[in-house]
Amino acid sequence: MNLYPLESTDPAAPLAPADWTMDLGADAKGDNYYFADVKRRGKHVCRLSLAGAVSSEDEARRLLATKARSWIHDYLSRPVSGD
Repeated sequence: MNLYPLESTDPAAPLAPADWTMDLGADAKGDNYYFADVKRRGKHVCRLSLAGAVSSEDEARRLLATKARSWIHDYLSRPVSGD
């Protein structure tokens, strides 16, 4: 539930570990451009974006949470290098 309130009911991507969070932002001009800052333990790791026909902020949050969960799963499955 750290990325989206209904995360456990959305089967589109694996669940994110509890130490990952997401902050939603939007283009101030109202051009249907949303972004998610994905963080691990409060530290910024990446930014994902969504542009186009999005009907609401909640829909953008849901879509970006699904995208973030897939990204996190891919990120955690990569080989580790360095600290």
